[in-house]
Amino acid sequence: MSETVLIRELMHNASVSGSQPLERRLADTAVWFYNNRDRIARDNLAARQAFLEKAFWIQLEINALLLERLRKQSGSEALWLPSGMMMDGTREFA
Repeated sequence: MSETVLIRELMHNASVSGSQPLERRLADTAVWFYNNRDRIARDNLAARQAFLEKAFWIQLEINALLLERLRKQSGSEALWLPSGMMMDGTREFA
């Protein structure tokens, strides 16, 4: 699927969903990222890092909206969530 088709479908989903926060944020983020990804020169690492860091934080917000939607759909607040991960014998993200 091409990027333009994906964005068109995301925008359509956002409009038919009554502009719910998750669908709207996902569509807006896709358009923002697609339109701005090539505006920063490849050798400008500081600006590219700042752009990707902002995209990462937006993705965390989208994940939170997804989790909220999942909780509403399941009818329960008791979802299993990971409490950490082991790497090289040490616990991280606890």
